[in-house]
Amino acid sequence: MAFGLDAGISRNTNNTVQVAEKANQNGDLTDMATYGGKTETSEETYSTTFANTALNGQTGTTDIITAHNLIEQNTDFGREQLNKVSALATQA
Repeated sequence: MAFGLDAGISRNTNNTVQVAEKANQNGDLTDMATYGGKTETSEETYSTTFANTALNGQTGTTDIITAHNLIEQNTDFGREQLNKVSALATQA
């Protein structure tokens, strides 16, 4: 690990999908299907550049930055936390 350069400290990944439910006339569940899958990743790194990357106008299906926290303390190197969202691949 090199201080002053972007170096990973931690990463947390959460994979989720939405579930659509189908019920019969009695309200009994008869089928389910998933859709809208996404991966949310939160990363913390050391940083020397404190530029916000959670900007309007991002497009695509991978690495859309939804939050960018910049952390400065007098007892530690500068850190940043990024939250990213990516679409999950669909099952073939």
